[in-house]
Amino acid sequence: MSWDLQTFVIPVHGTRVGLSASEIGFVLGCFALATFTIRLAMPWLSRRVSEWQVLTYTLFCATLAFTLFPLFSSRVPMMAVAFLLGLGLGAAQPNVMSLVHSHSPPGRVGEALGLRSMIIHSSQVVLPLVFGAFGSVLGAAAMFWTMAALVCTGGMAAVRWGKHRREPAHRHQTE
Repeated sequence: MSWDLQTFVIPVHGTRVGLSASEIGFVLGCFALATFTIRLAMPWLSRRVSEWQVLTYTLFCATLAFTLFPLFSSRVPMMAVAFLLGLGLGAAQPNVMSLVHSHSPPGRVGEALGLRSMIIHSSQVVLPLVFGAFGSVLGAAAMFWTMAALVCTGGMAAVRWGKHRREPAHRHQTE
């Protein structure tokens, strides 16, 4: 959802604050550069932190970026925030795929991937409609901040889930 929202709302916000099409392209390019950079770093990162820690980072990184985006109206700060968002969202997809594979019941990975795909494609249809209607009434900032609240909620759930997932392993190691 976050990826689709940024693709849809960053150009809307950029146009609203008076950026040219090429300046909006630079902002989106910084997002793409960050996703490329973090994915290059994923092998190094995955050897040092757990998938849940990376997922939690991505959610809070996206929360911060979505919170900051509407506060800026010039190209350079928006490029920096887009880079931050790209670092978060770029690390999410490989980790989610890994978690789906490692936590799905045996023989049911295909079903889990199918559900993930259905959710992604549904959000690509529903999100522009919902956020477009919502944003036309309340403005682009409300769209960013609503997504920040949703992603932050997911981050808090990931923290709780990550703690829950680590506890049994820790107890097993001490016994």
